[in-house]
Amino acid sequence: MPLNMRYSVVPSWMTSETEISHATYRTLAMMCCFTSANGICYPNQFTLAKLRGVSQQAISQQINNLRAVGAVIDLEPIGKKHPNAFQRGNQYFIPLMPSDCPPPLEDIKNEYLSNNRRPPNV
Repeated sequence: MPLNMRYSVVPSWMTSETEISHATYRTLAMMCCFTSANGICYPNQFTLAKLRGVSQQAISQQINNLRAVGAVIDLEPIGKKHPNAFQRGNQYFIPLMPSDCPPPLEDIKNEYLSNNRRPPNV
């Protein structure tokens, strides 16, 4: 499935990370396709799984691996819970540098994701 964006920014420090698999790196790269200018991304695991051609369980494990190396930080979900979802929407912060911190809550609440960065309805 072709995506709307022309490129994504993957944290350069992750290119030499040896503690994650190639599949986990590809999941990070896919998440970066849906990341805002503030480093916040919103795609749910089912969308990532469909786009990557793997199971939701594989995506969940890969995101856990990314959490373990500090490449993904969970943010408090904002908004309504989807009727079939386990919890409210996923919201992650992807630091460009290992020392980067998530933006303040005020910025997260007013976050805007351009249309070409929004996950497709798959």
